[in-house]
Amino acid sequence: MKHYFITISFFLLFLSVNAQQIDFRGNVSATGLLFSEGNSPFWLHTNQRGRIDEFTNFSGLATVAGTYRFSENANLEVGVGALYQDGYADKLQLDEAYLAFNNSWLGIVAGRKQRQELYKGLSATNQSVLWSLNARPLPGIRFFTQRPIFFKDNRGLGFEASLEEYFMDDERYVENTRLHHKSFHLVYKSSPRFQISAGLRHFVQWGGTHPDLGDLPSDFEAYTRVVTGKGVGDNTGDGVSEQEINGLGNHLGSYEINIKTILADYNVEIIYNHLFEDGSGSLLRNTPDGRYGVFIEDPTAAIDSWIQAVMYEFYYTKNQSKNTPTTDGQDNYFNNNLYRSGWTYENRVLGLPFITLGPDRFRITNNKVLVHHIGLSGMAFSKIPYKFLGSFRQNYGAKGGGNIDEHHVLSTYLDLNIFQNVVDLNLQLGADFSEIEGTNFGAGISVSKSFL
Repeated sequence: MKHYFITISFFLLFLSVNAQQIDFRGNVSATGLLFSEGNSPFWLHTNQRGRIDEFTNFSGLATVAGTYRFSENANLEVGVGALYQDGYADKLQLDEAYLAFNNSWLGIVAGRKQRQELYKGLSATNQSVLWSLNARPLPGIRFFTQRPIFFKDNRGLGFEASLEEYFMDDERYVENTRLHHKSFHLVYKSSPRFQISAGLRHFVQWGGTHPDLGDLPSDFEAYTRVVTGKGVGDNTGDGVSEQEINGLGNHLGSYEINIKTILADYNVEIIYNHLFEDGSGSLLRNTPDGRYGVFIEDPTAAIDSWIQAVMYEFYYTKNQSKNTPTTDGQDNYFNNNLYRSGWTYENRVLGLPFITLGPDRFRITNNKVLVHHIGLSGMAFSKIPYKFLGSFRQNYGAKGGGNIDEHHVLSTYLDLNIFQNVVDLNLQLGADFSEIEGTNFGAGISVSKSFL
C-alpha cells in the first residue's frame, strides 16, 4: 500500500501548488444490478474493469484527475479514484492512483491507471487476447509509444513499443508475484488509407514467495532471463522441473497482425492474435488457436444512425498443441504449475474472458473454447445511444480441470443511454442461455455525472 500513499500525497501536493494552472475533471457513478440466478449474466460483470463482480448488486465509483500542460504537446496528469462493490470483494478499493507524463509520441504511467477502451467497447478482449478489461489495473510503471513512430515523415516503415513492470499485490498462491510485459510492432503505412502492423507481445509472471519453495529468483540475473525469455538456470527451487516452467517464470505471448484501411468510406480494421505459452506455441504448433476479428466503423454516419460501428470476433483455443509431440506436452492456457493462481488478478481472468475460473475462483477450469462474438453500437430511435454484445460459445473444459461437460452458451447484453441531461442514466439488460445451467436474466441501472 505504500506506493498508493505516495501517489495520493503527490496528488494533493500537486493540486495545492498548481491549482490555478490545472485542468480538472471528475466523475461519480453508481450501478445497481438484479438477476434471476445466484450470479449475474456474463456480460453484466465481464470486462467491467474490475468494478463489478458476478455477485455484485451495487457498485459505486468516484474519480478525479488534474492535468498540467507544459506545452501544446506535453502534459503531466495525476489521478485517483475510489471504488466500492459488494459481492465477492465487498470492500472499498483504489480504482486508480497514478502519475502520468504524455507528449506527442511518449507516455509514462506510474501507479494504477485504467487502460483506454478500444473499438467502442465492442471487443471481447480490447487490445489483445491476453490483456482485456476484465480486471482492475495492476500497480506498476509503464513506458509506451502514443502512436506509431515512423523513420521518415509520417509514412513508410515505423514501430510501436511498450515496456511495463507490475506488482501483483492481490492474494495469490505465490505472494508478491511480479509481472513483466513488453511489446514491439513494426508498422508500415503507405498512405492515410492503409496501414499494417505486425509484432509480438510478451508477459512473464516471475519472482514472489512460493508457499513450499520460498523466495523464487528475483535478482538482476533472473530479470535478464525474464526479459529475454531464456531458460530457468540453476536456481529454480527443489521439485520444480524445467518442463514445468519452460523458462524462468510463467511466460505468455502473442503474435499480432493488424490491418487498418478505408473501404467505401468505412474505417476497417482486421485483427489476428496467435497466443502461446511455451516453445511449441511460439513455433505455431498450436495453430489455429487465437483471435480473428474485423471492426468496421462509419465515420460519416449521421448522428442518429442505427448502426455506426460493428465488430465480429472468432476465438478458438481447442488445439493447445495437442497434435504435436513436444517435451512440454499439451498446453493449458492461463494455468501454471508453479504460479497456480494462473493468469488472473484478484480472482479475475486477465485475458480472454471466455476462458473461465471454476466455482472456487482459483484454477482455470475452462480454457478450450470456440466463440463467435459480435458487437454493435449506434443510435436507437434517433435519440438513445446503445451498445449490443452477443456471444455464442462452445465450452470444452480444460486439461486436468475436471473436463466440464461440453455445452453451448449464448450470452447477450444491451446498454441503453436512456437519459442525457443533468446526469447520464443507462439501462443495462443481460441474459445467458446455457444447455447446462438454463436461462439467467439480469438488469441494471447506472447513474453517472461528469465534472469538467
